Amino acid sequence: MPEPVHIAAIDAGSNALRLSVARAYSALDIEPVHEERYPLRLGEGVFLRHRFSEDVQESFPKPSPFS
Repeated sequence: MPEPVHIAAIDAGSNALRLSVARAYSALDIEPVHEERYPLRLGEGVFLRHRFSEDVQESFPKPSPFS
């Protein structure tokens, strides 16, 4: 039997950052190993006001001078 392959996926959305790690023994035999979710709430209120709130904008990372 071949060694299992470890797979990780990151989903970065406007309201949450998710991390999933799984162990795959075959294409149909996949075992979830670890899952985490970090709420960001960047998109909170965007659908109602069509813009980010001032508080959310203040939390945005600042551009790097090296970009």
